[in-house]
Amino acid sequence: MSTTILSIDGGGIKGIVSALVLIELEDIIKKYSGTDTVYLVDYFDLIAGTSTGSILAALLLCPNDCNRPKYTASDALNLYLTKGKSMFQTNPLHKIRTLGGLMGPKYKNKALTAELNSYFGNVKTADLLKPCLLTAYNMTTRDSLFFNSLSSLKSEDRNYNLADAVLASTAAPTFFPPSCTKTYNSCEDSLIDGGVFANNPALCALIESLKLDETKDIRETMVLSVGNVRTSKSYEYNKVRHWGAINWAFPILDILMDASEQTVDYQLNKLYSILGISSHYLRVAANVRENVPPMDDTSEEAINRLLEIGKELVLKKHRDLERYARILVDNKKNNNKVNSVKIDIQVI
Repeated sequence: MSTTILSIDGGGIKGIVSALVLIELEDIIKKYSGTDTVYLVDYFDLIAGTSTGSILAALLLCPNDCNRPKYTASDALNLYLTKGKSMFQTNPLHKIRTLGGLMGPKYKNKALTAELNSYFGNVKTADLLKPCLLTAYNMTTRDSLFFNSLSSLKSEDRNYNLADAVLASTAAPTFFPPSCTKTYNSCEDSLIDGGVFANNPALCALIESLKLDETKDIRETMVLSVGNVRTSKSYEYNKVRHWGAINWAFPILDILMDASEQTVDYQLNKLYSILGISSHYLRVAANVRENVPPMDDTSEEAINRLLEIGKELVLKKHRDLERYARILVDNKKNNNKVNSVKIDIQVI
């Protein structure tokens, strides 16, 4: 048996690509498990997400009234397709007042807040179906912040409203204003997008999994790291050497996020290779040279392009996802057998 970990990158509306990967994984598991309806939360012991990845992770982990999964990956995709434009909607007066975002955030978070509250209601991080790890960064204390259900179960002070946790994780600098959580009496803590330090939270998730009772050894872990799409756009020396603060304001976030993703992927590849279990790590992400929509482009053309990129990615990675799905299904069967034996022993 292995401790199975699902990690989902940040990337704004590019989460469409991640959602398509998750839908493909659900469909493959249906085939191998012989089950009509599949919930990924039943096949992973821990789910992590940053920014848009935190939205996807929260949707997969959110319980319904019967303490079963409320949403599938298809529901997650539908959120992006039907609500994406409204969540990135700019108030014209606000845009004028802030000089197009140069003197303030490009978007308000009112619509995003409303959608998160609509989807998650009063659910708290301690209520989630499996352990989670949602990343944010505290600008006030200058600390990384991890919303995780293990801490939530131990302390009510760390038991956050799920919608608040996701809002903090998605507060990308220059795009949205900082956030705070309702567990505090005031907004002294200024929380922003976890992508500033872990846009690919897979390594953070691996470390978090070592806290789980079922994880006895790092060799018993499996990581599926789901990215979205990064561009190979280059910045030539003769152009960027003259840049100042304003020129760097928007490209720097994208560059830092790409660098974080690549570094974590390299580290995990090396780690699992050294341990002799390369098959326990899979990274699924697209690398596209041209026509990659920005993380906040919700135009019809951009949405269609992201759907195209996502479909191409799942075709390219289909065999890898099949192999990984088989392991997940076998792992779940073995886990069920062990639990069955434990129950029999208790009855005796």
